[in-house]
Amino acid sequence: MPLRLKVPRAGFVGLALATAAVVSASVAGVSAQSSRGTVDRPVRISRWPCRVIAKLPLRKVMDKGWDRSETIRRQCEELAVARAVVVLEWGSSDSQSHAKTGMAIQDDVVVARVRIPPVGQTIVLLAHELQHVVEKTRGLDFEAEAKRPGSGVWQAFDGFETQGAIDIGRQVEAECRQRHGSSSEHTRSPEIGLAPVTQRQYKGPTPPA
Repeated sequence: MPLRLKVPRAGFVGLALATAAVVSASVAGVSAQSSRGTVDRPVRISRWPCRVIAKLPLRKVMDKGWDRSETIRRQCEELAVARAVVVLEWGSSDSQSHAKTGMAIQDDVVVARVRIPPVGQTIVLLAHELQHVVEKTRGLDFEAEAKRPGSGVWQAFDGFETQGAIDIGRQVEAECRQRHGSSSEHTRSPEIGLAPVTQRQYKGPTPPA
């Protein structure tokens, strides 16, 4: 989906960083308590090494993406190394809506707000948007690259799109299909998100020649 370079509000950026720090500290505290045998109730710790903050049921989408896609696991590992923070939220369920990502950099940390519509290809959309965050952590200048022919980055409505993110979405779709087969039951699942990936679904124009 088109990447919006609209910077999240400063208050949101600070809150996201603080929340990520609290989550990391909580996990560390739980691990320490477990080693001392002082935990007396079940504690759910995310398998994700990266700092992705989401509420249920989006956490379920994340977990299923982790289980079903090697590509998503690699994305998360790269985001963890970059110390990026991603806040994942449901977007509008309007049929015309699409996933959106806004990003900012604070103290050399990329902070992103990703909104995914609760319909259709949620896992594929998740991978697509995470790839935009990965691209940002790699130092990609979307605006500058969009002006360079053949760069794989172009202007798309109210933001930018990249061929890399589209390719990642298709790759994740293929991984999910390979894992679950091509039965109609799986291809119809909106949670798995295995409908055919097309440029039109990404709401972006055809890349410049």
